[in-house]
Amino acid sequence: MPKVALLLAFYVICLSPCLANALECYVCSYLLGQSDATCLTNATAVRALNCTKKYCLTVRQEAIHNGNKVISFLRDCQDKPTVLNGVRTDSSFRTYYRSCQLNLCNGHNGRVYNTSGSLTIGAAAGAGGSAGAGGGGNHNAIIPGKNGSHGAGSEGLGLVALLSAVVVAVARWL
Repeated sequence: MPKVALLLAFYVICLSPCLANALECYVCSYLLGQSDATCLTNATAVRALNCTKKYCLTVRQEAIHNGNKVISFLRDCQDKPTVLNGVRTDSSFRTYYRSCQLNLCNGHNGRVYNTSGSLTIGAAAGAGGSAGAGGGGNHNAIIPGKNGSHGAGSEGLGLVALLSAVVVAVARWL
């Protein structure tokens, strides 16, 4: 009987990475002129998705010579944000880049680091994600990730099947 318990413990340990929850982020975009500014003004009213990426982020672009009016706003999840945390300014725009690694940490206004208290400073190479969609209304992106049940994603199904076969074979051997 102790062999079965040991085997079961091994199975659970090997399977647990497949069942781990993904990073949950708010994902939406806003462009100046859209009638629905929910993405900009109320993150909790937009869709939150389980993302397989490493960072939740916000990118807020303001017009410098137009009363700091928000031109575009993005909530997203990415593996390598263009800028982890920083502000870039040119002659026309000020763009705030904020990234974080806790669930729903990108629910802020885009000027602050995040609402969770987690602070990640630095820059990453490479760009990722989209800059939003054109047209009117609120645009929510679908980001590949784990489903709402937090079960194993398709990338983990092969490992689950393999481990299950090993457990069955060892159980028959015992």
